[in-house]
Amino acid sequence: INAEYGKQWYQRRVRGRLSVLLEFSSVRPSSMRIFAILAIVALAHAETNWSQIYGLKRLLKNLDGIYATCNMVLFSEMVDYETAEKRCENFDIGMGKESKGNLATVNDGDKNQDIKTLLGMAYDKDNDRKWDADQWVWAGLRKVKNNSGKISTEYDANDWNWADGQTPSDFHRWLPKMPDQRTKKIKGERYYQNQMRINHNGRWDDTFKYKVHPYACDYQGKYILSANHKTWHDAKADCEHAGLTLAKVRNAAEVAEMVSAAEYFLGPRDPDVRVFHKTNWLWLGGNDLDEEGVWKWTDGSDMEEFDGMKWRDPNPDNAEYIGDVGQDVISFSKWGEFDDSFDTKRKRPFACQCPGT
Repeated sequence: INAEYGKQWYQRRVRGRLSVLLEFSSVRPSSMRIFAILAIVALAHAETNWSQIYGLKRLLKNLDGIYATCNMVLFSEMVDYETAEKRCENFDIGMGKESKGNLATVNDGDKNQDIKTLLGMAYDKDNDRKWDADQWVWAGLRKVKNNSGKISTEYDANDWNWADGQTPSDFHRWLPKMPDQRTKKIKGERYYQNQMRINHNGRWDDTFKYKVHPYACDYQGKYILSANHKTWHDAKADCEHAGLTLAKVRNAAEVAEMVSAAEYFLGPRDPDVRVFHKTNWLWLGGNDLDEEGVWKWTDGSDMEEFDGMKWRDPNPDNAEYIGDVGQDVISFSKWGEFDDSFDTKRKRPFACQCPGT
């Protein structure tokens, strides 16, 4: 990526002008994805530097069909609107089982930029196929009033609701003469264009619920997981290069969240491999590298025991049966156990912490 592109992008983002990404349409798609990821995570991280763009690209390189940031998650699977709505309701990471998730709320320019660029991560933009399924993503706006089927190009925000219950603000990015509210009758059933989708340009269109597209859900979780297998030190460096830190798991609720996040982003536990297989564990930020037996997170805060914390028995044992190096860093299993492990001799996936969580 040309360094001048990067300087222009960062300077303008700091001034609150995320729409600058539109100016990079000539950059190859893989490069655009780097800008996309940083644009989202950096919203909560004012002192972002240019190297974080490359760091974020590395973090998300091997995730399969899921494009996650600290604000939003896009799933590349093609589904109809009602299926997307149900999938997002069940995507409750960071919310707890008593709450439901929802299709993405895109109620300002920054979020519109987020979802637009996430779509660009999942599928390449193709102007020759601009109405194809992979050129759009479902968002959470739906018409709930005055569904007469009368064709109209007038948009009344009071007739629409976001999936999280919010009434739309004045912000919108409808295509010209949209929403047009056309209808269609198929096998005796009348369909209305009461659902909203967003394209690679961030423009909105009303369409029928039976159409299939990728979909985006709001994300309220604390963690971004990487499927890349790294030593603990390399994982720590990769999180920091992305403007994040290796993750903390500090209570039972965060254990449950990390277990759910690991299943979503890395896949479920494989019962056919041994317990300590590298795919069953991921790195956290806990370590006693500075002083044996004094466990800290990478930000220097104390790693404290909590009710329900489960160590892989008998741990932490600081075993030294591989060479002369002790077990001074923390790994976490997909089923919620902690284990002290070797910081240079094991390579595993890892979890980074979202800013301010």
